[in-house]
Amino acid sequence: MKISLIVLVLSLATITASAQIERQTVVVKKDSAQTATNDNKADKQSRKERFKELDLTKEQKGKLKEIMQSGKAAKEAIESNTQLSEDDKKKQLRELQKSQAQKIQAMLTPEQREKFKASRPNKP
Repeated sequence: MKISLIVLVLSLATITASAQIERQTVVVKKDSAQTATNDNKADKQSRKERFKELDLTKEQKGKLKEIMQSGKAAKEAIESNTQLSEDDKKKQLRELQKSQAQKIQAMLTPEQREKFKASRPNKP
């Protein structure tokens, strides 16, 4: 009886010891998409502030809105195109940004262009 009790206690001890979960610390990395989202929010806010400082006319505001909406639609089309490689998407997005910048520059007065260029952070 004593032997069976000892065997039972030892077997329970081994079962419970082996059943314990070993917890490991998990290093949480910032998701690049989350970081990009935060960067985009900050960039949008700074863009809005820069355009506010330009004192755009109603006509200019309307043109700017059209440019931004068409650019957004074109960006979504490029990003959702599954036939393009990542490099092709990046190239097309850069071209889209350049064309948008040219359109915006074309609608601004020379004084507004200078203000806009001066307000660009970390850009040559």
